[in-house]
Amino acid sequence: MKSKTKKRLFTLISIAFIAYFIYIIFSQQPRIDMLIVEKQRVQEKIKEQDAIYEQLLYYQSIAGTDEYIEIMARLRLGYVKPNDLIFISTGD
Repeated sequence: MKSKTKKRLFTLISIAFIAYFIYIIFSQQPRIDMLIVEKQRVQEKIKEQDAIYEQLLYYQSIAGTDEYIEIMARLRLGYVKPNDLIFISTGD
């Protein structure tokens, strides 16, 4: 008799633990989804920063050359060559 009672008690406790762990897993899913989205956002930010880093490495490699001076004059000062085509945005 005691053996059946112990088995039944063990089964009920096991079912309770399994149900509890299933509840924990499903209750954590929204947090996991949020973290996945955050991870994707951070990975995109890393890609952007890598592109900036590569550009800076390129500028460092050509620093002091005529090419570098020309690029900086065009980017920062808005200089153009005589035969360049200029596009003006209307701000739409």
